[in-house]
Amino acid sequence: MSQTANRNNRAYERGEIHSSQLWGALRQSWWIIVVTTLLGAALGWGASMALGTTYTSTASGVVVANGGTNSTEALAGENLAKSKAVTFGSISGTTSTASAVIDDLGLNETSEALLQNVKTTVPLDTSEVRVAATAPSPEEAQRLAETWVDVLSAQVEELDENADGNGTTVELTRVGQASMPQDPSSVSSSMLIAVGGLAGLLLGLLVAIARRHFTR
Repeated sequence: MSQTANRNNRAYERGEIHSSQLWGALRQSWWIIVVTTLLGAALGWGASMALGTTYTSTASGVVVANGGTNSTEALAGENLAKSKAVTFGSISGTTSTASAVIDDLGLNETSEALLQNVKTTVPLDTSEVRVAATAPSPEEAQRLAETWVDVLSAQVEELDENADGNGTTVELTRVGQASMPQDPSSVSSSMLIAVGGLAGLLLGLLVAIARRHFTR
């Protein structure tokens, strides 16, 4: 074995790859790299088809406490609204809320499945209840977000505990329309295909370099 070959083998064992080794591997096993790149891209395309394209719309409701007649009661009402917002945020994530939305929209899915597509948050130290709904189209996502807040508002009105001890009542009111998403919230198919192809390319290079080393 030549001194050059010995040096290349020692470099390979140390995890070093010389340009001559790389080009030699490309010439010898280019077809492996092509195949793994195409397979990776195909897997990325398959993942995009399985995941589908989804859009996310956000709707907000504000909790308002009514009944205060002076500044002290107004402050107490504001604090009550903030505390109730947390409670209403928890109610939003229940199957009863999802079931009511399903009935309103005439959806053909279970409440558990629908809950996977809706996320409710309550920003810190606010009386806002924010609902982010995900669906296959922008219109469906917007309609789902708006209906979710409206249904939650109706449920709030039915709760016996809405009336405070001093006669203060609390209600949840949707603020305007839900946002109309312009871009998908899911990873684009082109991105998944590119990532899959790149992963396949790197795998093919590693296989080609290893193949050249062990067949010398």
